[in-house]
Amino acid sequence: MDIRIFQKADRMLVQLRGRVVLDECDRLKAAVVPRITSEVSQVNLDLSRVDFIDSAGLGVLVGMKVSSNKNRAALTLVSPSKGVSDILLVSKLDSIFEIKTGKEAEAVVEDLANEANLLSGEPAAGSPASPGAGQGFQSPPSSASAATVSGGNSREQIERLCNSAREHLKMRDYDSAAECYQKVLEVDAEYLPALNNLGIIYEKKPEWRDRALKQWERVRDLSEQRGDQKHLERAQKHLAALQPS
Repeated sequence: MDIRIFQKADRMLVQLRGRVVLDECDRLKAAVVPRITSEVSQVNLDLSRVDFIDSAGLGVLVGMKVSSNKNRAALTLVSPSKGVSDILLVSKLDSIFEIKTGKEAEAVVEDLANEANLLSGEPAAGSPASPGAGQGFQSPPSSASAATVSGGNSREQIERLCNSAREHLKMRDYDSAAECYQKVLEVDAEYLPALNNLGIIYEKKPEWRDRALKQWERVRDLSEQRGDQKHLERAQKHLAALQPS
């Protein structure tokens, strides 16, 4: 089972993919329940890519609803797959959940499920992907080329700093994560994963808006020089979102 969690202001989106079964329940609860606090008013569970959910998984959903109620937050199931919908109907649990489908559900996902709002992304057990890889925050390549990082010691230092930054991000300690990436750039001022990740981090705080703009402008300019279309398009997207309407 894959878990991705997004948050924008006081609204949260939890995207699940795979099978929500007994063996995965502890991991799911640990990832989501602590984030349901009084600062969250809306919890959306995207179940569109859940293949199967067993009784233990249903119990976790009910537990999330209880946690949401305690914190005065609304919990909504978004686009449950046919398999999940059938199980909810048979278990008569469909009546206790608010369920959104169609365009209303699509609007929720479109608004919340973007890299700027990503809090965490957990791959399924055994997956080779690093947390957050390919989902906005970037991990350093496993074998950096000399053109990207000069020297083995520098590469090891960058990987160590990036690992520390990811740990801080899990705790939503954006100041410490930013400091780690700034130290990476002291080693290699043109290291795009660090430049990219700093841009995302700076968007987390309104007072860092000017930093975010400068950071994404740096990513844009460097990407243009290198002909890196992926980073260029990402920078342009973030710059457009940061510009005053």
